[in-house]
Amino acid sequence: MAKNDTDLRWYPTKVDWWMVPLLAIPFLACGAVLIAAIVTGKGMLVGLLSTGLMAAVFGGLVLPMRYAISDTELLVRHGLITQRAKLTEIREVYPTRNPLSSPALSLDRLWISTGEGYFKSIMISPLAKAEFLAELEQRAGLRRVGEKLVR
Repeated sequence: MAKNDTDLRWYPTKVDWWMVPLLAIPFLACGAVLIAAIVTGKGMLVGLLSTGLMAAVFGGLVLPMRYAISDTELLVRHGLITQRAKLTEIREVYPTRNPLSSPALSLDRLWISTGEGYFKSIMISPLAKAEFLAELEQRAGLRRVGEKLVR
């Protein structure tokens, strides 16, 4: 692994246009509750707790969302969580539009398989997908077969 995160090239997630309002709705709703609480003088605790909860969820699970490739690992950072996959364990990488939950803010995704089954894979959506795939191909020792990278 790189000595520290600054030694890595981080690839930000691609964000689909429709995700912006979808992600903004909870904040707007919490803000409306907080403003109503300030105006009426009632429910201030609910307004503060709901806004704090949304900030904690986004800060803990969503933002920042980015991906990096070290000499030995794929790193997937979302919020406070960093998932790691050894490059030697990556079996296959291919494009997908699978909508299942994943650290990706776009449906223009890459399915990265490190074994059999859903729990041995991750879906990501790097903004610079071509550059990301080229670096992953080179560092992980994968070969290109059509749109896929395979071991």
